[in-house]
Amino acid sequence: REDVPFWGYRIDLCVTGALEESLDMLLECLKKRVEREDAKRIASAERWGKRHVGCVRVWKDEALACAQKRPIDTRWVAHELNQVLPPDAIVIDETITHRPVILRQLDRLEPGTPFSGQLGGLGTGLGTALGVKAGFPGRPVVALIGDGTFNYNPVTAALGFAQEYGMPILIVIFNNHGYLSQKRGIPEYFPQGWAVKSKTFVGTSIVPSPDYAAIARAFDGYGEKVEDPGEVRPSLERGFKAIAEGRLALLDMRLEAVN
Repeated sequence: REDVPFWGYRIDLCVTGALEESLDMLLECLKKRVEREDAKRIASAERWGKRHVGCVRVWKDEALACAQKRPIDTRWVAHELNQVLPPDAIVIDETITHRPVILRQLDRLEPGTPFSGQLGGLGTGLGTALGVKAGFPGRPVVALIGDGTFNYNPVTAALGFAQEYGMPILIVIFNNHGYLSQKRGIPEYFPQGWAVKSKTFVGTSIVPSPDYAAIARAFDGYGEKVEDPGEVRPSLERGFKAIAEGRLALLDMRLEAVN
């Protein structure tokens, strides 16, 4: 990560290597250094484990509390996706600002099944999803993407590829009608700037929001715009049904607009 400009973590030692093999080697080294009978460490692990269970419970309750909220809440979409996600599904996430909320709900993902986009490199989500589908043609592949990020992707090329080569993926757009990450960054770096003082954030809104579902239909796919929270799970089920039948699917989840 030495050359990644958006890597905000302090690094004492940067080691380059294949991730899986490097982690295996690191784990073996740690096993040799950590005494299994270390009661203090065991107690600490148990304490943090209980805390995590409590956090998961709170996150689930928060999602359920949004079941009837309009516009649709991100937590509710992620919760419902978690309920219908096939056990062998692979998820590619390029939502950026929605990512922490989504990952808190997706507790059914198996090791090796989530893929995540790199901050500062928007526009790779659909290509990554298609690459994963090519590698695992028999497994359902889901691309989670924001509407802003969707516009960074080569959409027509990706959907055309999926249609031409029979690689159906399910695309779920978390549509907040704008570029939230960009809008949040302006006050952070320029708190006294003109945009903040005038409340004019040029280029951060996507209004009116396009009919993204129609783009999927243009490539013989299944497309649906979802505005009713009660239709979130049924629409996801229809999307999974479509890709099981060999058609790409796109669900446009209309969330609260960027403000």
